Amino acid sequence: MKKRGIVLRLLAGQGVNGFGDGLWFSIWAIFFTRVQDIPAESMGLAIGIGGVAGFLAAVPVGTAADRHGPREVLVVVIVLRGLASVAYIFAGDFWSLLIVSCCYSAVQSSGVGVRVSLVYQLLDKDDRLRVLAQGRVVQHIAYAAGAGVAMLVLADGRRWVFIASILVNAATFLITAALTLTLPSVAPTPAERQHSGTAVLRDLPYLALMSTTSLLALCWALLSSGLPLWIMEGTSAPLWTAGLAVAVSSLAIALFQVRVTRQAVNIPRSVRASRISALALAACCVIFAAAAWTEHPLLATLIVLAGMGAHIVGELYYVSSRWGLSLGFMVKEAEGQYQGLTAATESGATALGPALVTALVSGLRETGWVLLGVLFLLSAAPVGPLARWARRDPRRVALSEQADKHESVS
Repeated sequence: MKKRGIVLRLLAGQGVNGFGDGLWFSIWAIFFTRVQDIPAESMGLAIGIGGVAGFLAAVPVGTAADRHGPREVLVVVIVLRGLASVAYIFAGDFWSLLIVSCCYSAVQSSGVGVRVSLVYQLLDKDDRLRVLAQGRVVQHIAYAAGAGVAMLVLADGRRWVFIASILVNAATFLITAALTLTLPSVAPTPAERQHSGTAVLRDLPYLALMSTTSLLALCWALLSSGLPLWIMEGTSAPLWTAGLAVAVSSLAIALFQVRVTRQAVNIPRSVRASRISALALAACCVIFAAAAWTEHPLLATLIVLAGMGAHIVGELYYVSSRWGLSLGFMVKEAEGQYQGLTAATESGATALGPALVTALVSGLRETGWVLLGVLFLLSAAPVGPLARWARRDPRRVALSEQADKHESVS
């Protein structure tokens, strides 16, 4: 199959999946609390614990992708996610929601790493980052479309309409799985060259690098949890400003993600991108805090939007640096396992993010925002030394040389 066909199928699958995600993630909280009558506290706890399952599953599923082929494993993961989404219809209490949430989060988080591994192995070096960035653009556009449909579901409010939307979301997974099956199959790593299932956990430089930079993923909790709460409790800006901020963010990502990703084509530039991300997100936190210092609604809104400008820069450079660092230091013939760890560390941060951000913003107000800014700066501070450590790590060098030798022989 020609490269153009591969890219189009990858982007189409991500677009269909993005539409379903936009639909589901815009209605799930209302569905569980108002339609299924699950208390909000129980719902939050069940979803949070489910996030831990995603953290634990990513590396084993990534290892399976190395041993059985990333395309085949990704198809299974996507189908299982579709089945888990249907199971949400039958979750009517804490325990049933907990079980389904664990299953759903496990396949959702692990699928991220397997997909990156598949893109890496299907495309040339010059195309990988560009296609990953294009996929994120398509995903955000489709996500916005799904969120638009969700507004109609929420406006109607009837149970059967919610269930129909869940089934539509499940159908998007089946379509995505079918599109994925049309991609070329990548040969699994031969048994004699397979790495131990815990090899990535013993790669301390990579583990440290992915763990520290994953804290920058708190930028998403900032937008989804911290900002709406802060606008409502700490500023005079109207509450709809939170929705405007999300719309502006999605538009900016669609416009600039590919362009920014071009600046993370190697390790030094990826390190620089992580520092830019940390500085921008720290500035964003300080600007958000400043919105509490005025009682004028228009001025407060303008300050919030200025903070969103910094947030957009931080998010764009975070995603780019994450791709550049994870792909740049990944060991050959263990791509799934390494991307699984990358997904696991990020899912851990996103699972804990809402609780951490909410506690700081609601409990400490302006001081909480400043502490978040300091946390962002601290997360990027060791990236340079860790990258140098990873470059010099004799174990990685030996593994990469061994893989290169096998590749040249074959």
